[in-house]
Amino acid sequence: MNTRRAVLTVLLWLMIAGPAAAAAEADEPPFVEGSTTLVVLPDTEGYAGRRPNIFNAMMQWVADNREARNIAGVLHVGDVTNNNTKQEWTNARAAFDRIEGKVPYVLAAGNHDYDGTEGRLTHMNEFFKVDDLRKRPAFGGVYEPGKLENHYQFLQIHGRRWIVLSLEMGPRSEVVAWANRILAEHKDRPAILLTHAYLYYGNARYDHRRGGQRASPYNFCGDGADGEMLWNRLVRRHPNVMMVICGHLSSQYVGYRKDEADHGNIVHQMLVDYEKMGGGHGFLRLLEFLPDGKTVQVRTFSPVTGGANPRNPDLEEFRFELGPATRDTPRPAAGTNPEALARPPRHRYSFDGEAGAQVLRDSIGGRHGTLHEGARLDGQGHLILPTNASYATLPTGLLEGKGDLSFELWFAPTGRTYKWHAAVRFGCHEGDWLTYVFRTFNVHRAEIAVDGHNEDIQRKVPVQVGKTMHVVVTYDADGADGRPLLCYYRDGKRYGRMPTGLKLSDIEEAKNRIGPFAGRFDELRLYAYPLSEGEVAGNYEAGPDRLELADRADVPEPEKTPTAPTEPEALP
Repeated sequence: MNTRRAVLTVLLWLMIAGPAAAAAEADEPPFVEGSTTLVVLPDTEGYAGRRPNIFNAMMQWVADNREARNIAGVLHVGDVTNNNTKQEWTNARAAFDRIEGKVPYVLAAGNHDYDGTEGRLTHMNEFFKVDDLRKRPAFGGVYEPGKLENHYQFLQIHGRRWIVLSLEMGPRSEVVAWANRILAEHKDRPAILLTHAYLYYGNARYDHRRGGQRASPYNFCGDGADGEMLWNRLVRRHPNVMMVICGHLSSQYVGYRKDEADHGNIVHQMLVDYEKMGGGHGFLRLLEFLPDGKTVQVRTFSPVTGGANPRNPDLEEFRFELGPATRDTPRPAAGTNPEALARPPRHRYSFDGEAGAQVLRDSIGGRHGTLHEGARLDGQGHLILPTNASYATLPTGLLEGKGDLSFELWFAPTGRTYKWHAAVRFGCHEGDWLTYVFRTFNVHRAEIAVDGHNEDIQRKVPVQVGKTMHVVVTYDADGADGRPLLCYYRDGKRYGRMPTGLKLSDIEEAKNRIGPFAGRFDELRLYAYPLSEGEVAGNYEAGPDRLELADRADVPEPEKTPTAPTEPEALP
């Protein structure tokens, strides 16, 4: 029987006999007594609108087998719906009602779940309410009040509490920073990361630098991390991460890879999405944690049609062993650009103070700043400048010996118009400065000025409101055959270089500032040397909050002062 006839036969049979009859006759996979099962729901977009009976049959099987198979939880990889309509969410809610209060579940938001609503809004929270889930013992917390698109829960597997962290489609930079904090706070618990888009064809991770990848999570809604960015900025950093589970890529169906993370732990990364197989045929992915405490049996099973999916047998039923961390301290990152920082920065502002604090802590150099004109810390690692009149003052002395210098900044513009507004400026306002300035919204300058004479690298820059930018400006006192050299980098790539006759040592340093500028700032660093192209690229891949150093012994201990915030530093 060819594939098309087989699909038609199955669908006709389902119409006549119905899902319940199919489930009753299904050849269920054998179960090892003493195991604990997690059920993974692939994309259900094909069921929520047109085939709710299949969705119901899948969830009924979970409810019926929760005790026999010791089901600890259900994980949904996202695209719960196809078009984010109220009717589709109503159908999804009805399906989950079959396990409500019986089996914990964790939902992820896929790109289809955002259709028809502006920005990063779904109808998920109208049908799966945070306040209701918070009453369950498994519930942990959320990133944004009342929103499930980024949240975590705890599941019991063999008597041990695991954390499952669910992140939105194409997680924003601030969400990744939050996820790093949650995993660090619960580093004693094995962790599973659940997100919609992560693996690509051939078991590679989504990586925007390769270009041409369809349906990439990169830059989703203006700011979104792809799989490779998530690996480098989040997954590999934590010794407790055991798995990443995703969906999204329906024409790939399944995928799997394993990689050693920085602490020696093995991270198993899995793609599951069957929607192009006649709508999905009701396939579930079963993860059975065997009684030995280290082996996971992976199975694919449909309670609707019965049996396993034969498309790729090697990835439909296999085993892997959990690999805990083997190192207390992380190894240096060995990503696509292995050039780590030769030396740490001299000054580092990570904006980690408590919400409402008026001090910007310099965690390395002890040169703390203050806030003005509505500037505030949001308590989640950001400096918020709400208007183009808001700013933070930084102390003098940041240019150190006024020789070689680099400044590095992660920030997102939040205003609609700019006219000569500087994201950061070192020097004074009387014609002496080193700065990165928005001449207009889309025309930017890296500029040095001495006694009113300025030289600059000006570029037209595509910018989106709310999208994080990575900017580096370097000054090398003799980098152009004995002459000073100014370089400008954006998002890890060099955008310009210019020999200059102006000397950094001639700048009168009187008014160092972040702003006035409407924006959200993630981190500011100053170095006493010009970063190389490799170091800039490495920092861009690592993201804010993490220093990739060739010799980690060079990292100074954070300075503690009575006026500095008292919460601990984010993990490097």
